Amino acid sequence: MELLPEWAPGIHPLVIHFPIALLSLAVGLTVVALFYSREWLSKATSGLYIIGTLSALASYLSGRSAADNIGLNLKAEVAISTHSDWGLYTLIYFGVLTVCYYVVIFVLKRHTLTIRILLSVLAIGGFLILAQTAEYGGRLVFEYGLGVKN
Repeated sequence: MELLPEWAPGIHPLVIHFPIALLSLAVGLTVVALFYSREWLSKATSGLYIIGTLSALASYLSGRSAADNIGLNLKAEVAISTHSDWGLYTLIYFGVLTVCYYVVIFVLKRHTLTIRILLSVLAIGGFLILAQTAEYGGRLVFEYGLGVKN
């Protein structure tokens, strides 16, 4: 029995949607916490950041592995490199944001409006980086046909 379905070019397309969904939801809950600050909400948000960042790590590593096994023209190689760079920026940004969120909310126990505003602004910034990474990934599929069986 094979681990991947026959139609899947690699694991990257199968795992990439987890960090997009989980980190987007974490960002949304961070913004919701501006208006509705509850402990359960902080715990849920922290969990989403942790799982989302770990899934971003899995996605980044699987993407690097997939990129190493593809031989393409120079234009597509540049696009892959750009997507990979943005994937790394996303991973680092959310890694740092996840640690900061956890430390501020659970270790220092700072729930002031100023802290929640700052975390929300940082989270929205991370979402914009995530969206840019997804944009470049989408281009790889729809412009260059990567991962699409002919």
